Amino acid sequence: MQPLSGFHRAGTNVKIYDWAKILSPETVTLGSDIIIDDFVFLGSHHRLIIGNHVHIASHASISGGGDVLIGDFAGISSGARLISGTDDFTDGALTGPTLPPAFRSVRRGRIVLGPHVVVGSNAVVLPDVTIGEGSTVGAGAVVTRDLDAWGIYVGAPARKVKTRPRELLLSNEQRLFEQYGCSTPQYRSATCLDEP
Repeated sequence: MQPLSGFHRAGTNVKIYDWAKILSPETVTLGSDIIIDDFVFLGSHHRLIIGNHVHIASHASISGGGDVLIGDFAGISSGARLISGTDDFTDGALTGPTLPPAFRSVRRGRIVLGPHVVVGSNAVVLPDVTIGEGSTVGAGAVVTRDLDAWGIYVGAPARKVKTRPRELLLSNEQRLFEQYGCSTPQYRSATCLDEP
């Protein structure tokens, strides 16, 4: 397991496997009860917050240099990609990180995964997207716009096909808190990204 020194903030019971790669840990806030598997890549960000009870599976990546919140109880499956920044291909600028900034046009955005969001294997989430509480994104889906809460989304671009059982899931969360206590602080909304 990797040590937790160097992070902006770190909770308890955080397991980061040895072959996970984390650039700029000083910009990363970790909640409690987190597992980050081997071969996960967390690139440099303006701010990255990983909430409580979060699992990031092997070969997932979070990159792009923007702001990212992974809310409490969220999960990122194997091979999923969260991309918070990208070159702008429409204005004639040169592209690629090997070039001086004056020759590039890079758009950095914000990605917010609400509580209980699951991003399926090999799904891609692009900049300036909020995925509402409790929604799931199916394997291989591409998310280019905000998704409403408690939906099940599939395809490219992602579209809603079903609804998740909100009351049952939140009831189970409450039972967990009653039995084991509630982690603090909680990471449940985009306002976390604006706090010091």
